[in-house]
Amino acid sequence: MRLLIFLVCSVTILGAQTIEDCKKRFDAHLNFKGSLSNLVRFDKQSITIYNAKGQKEFTAYQKEIPMLAEVFENYDAKAAAKFYKNKSSKKLSKQQRDSIRIYLDIPKKNREKIEALPLNGIKVAIDAGHLASSFTEAMNEQKFLYFLRDSLKNTLDTVKIFEADLTYKTSMILKAMLEEKGATVFLTRPTQSLSTFGCNYSYWFANYKKKVLDSLLQINKLEAAEYRKLNNLPEYNFFWDFFRDHELSNRARIINAFKPDVTIVIHYNVDEKNVPWKKTSPNDFTMAFIGGSFTAERLDNMESKLNFLRLLFGEQIDRSEKISHIAVHEFSENLKIPIACSEDADYLKNNCMCSKSHGVFSRQLILCNKINSPLVYGESLFQDNVDECRWLMKNTITIYGVKTNDRVVKVAKSYYNSILQYFTK
Repeated sequence: MRLLIFLVCSVTILGAQTIEDCKKRFDAHLNFKGSLSNLVRFDKQSITIYNAKGQKEFTAYQKEIPMLAEVFENYDAKAAAKFYKNKSSKKLSKQQRDSIRIYLDIPKKNREKIEALPLNGIKVAIDAGHLASSFTEAMNEQKFLYFLRDSLKNTLDTVKIFEADLTYKTSMILKAMLEEKGATVFLTRPTQSLSTFGCNYSYWFANYKKKVLDSLLQINKLEAAEYRKLNNLPEYNFFWDFFRDHELSNRARIINAFKPDVTIVIHYNVDEKNVPWKKTSPNDFTMAFIGGSFTAERLDNMESKLNFLRLLFGEQIDRSEKISHIAVHEFSENLKIPIACSEDADYLKNNCMCSKSHGVFSRQLILCNKINSPLVYGESLFQDNVDECRWLMKNTITIYGVKTNDRVVKVAKSYYNSILQYFTK
């Protein structure tokens, strides 16, 4: 847990959590379609976690909740798993709880009030979604739009854009805006042509694929049959079957090492009902995702279980909803597009839990649940909208050295406004 003392404002400090708070969080964000109801049970004085066989694995008691929130936010995965197994259903004494909190030794974070630098002392991680640095790479990643002139109305131009380029430019502009106000900013993609492994995918595939698979086989993270299958896949198939999720997990790892006060994950959306995206769509919506929406299958995995407990006991998911609510309304106001409801996309209706904040959805995404900070996973607009696609193709504005268009600038400004409001009001 990162404690913040604000001289210009205050944000609730973690520690006053109750079982009732956890139950509300569980119902609102974590228990996807009741999938966890037989695995996580609440009573007035405790929360009990069961395994798939119906056996008790772990019990948290009321007085332990603040300490457990700190443990699952601050222990590394190995230490957290060991703590989970050793504690089991034992009730910890006050002395034991206090000794654990002393061992954690979480430093208080004071930030000095500087009027011209309202974000002084705030650490922001920014993840520019996807990997491609060229249109060819974007085609392999399947994150591009290519509308021929004849398929469009009211335009003389062919539309050719790719999402990784838009997210990268947005991240660079946002970084500059935040640094001007005193924030310390970390980019997962500081160089457009590189993945978070410091090279592009083709180079990684040629030079690191076998080493990584061998290592995973050796530590029993891969079974022999899966190892053989992956080892024989061509480059394109291997990207989808392994590398994409592997690289996303690495993004979460390096973000967590930075220990941000908030994380911004930048994406641009498309209209799912416009598949296979050979033409434009009249629809345009804005939305944001946060963590949660766990299923019983996910709780079979220890890493996923630890992420679940971090979100259950602490306030990160509440804070994610708060800043995402601000972001969605900023998108809508600045871009002049409507906020999505669950009926506006099948994945919102079928794969998400609706929060009480309009346009904010809990969704089981790698970054949403692995990142250890409040976060906004923004889907600001539909790239394939009949107007958006033409606006996004323009490069008529240069801001902070980035050549881009008015829509990208407005998206960056929306994230910036959200962060400023969250930390100063």
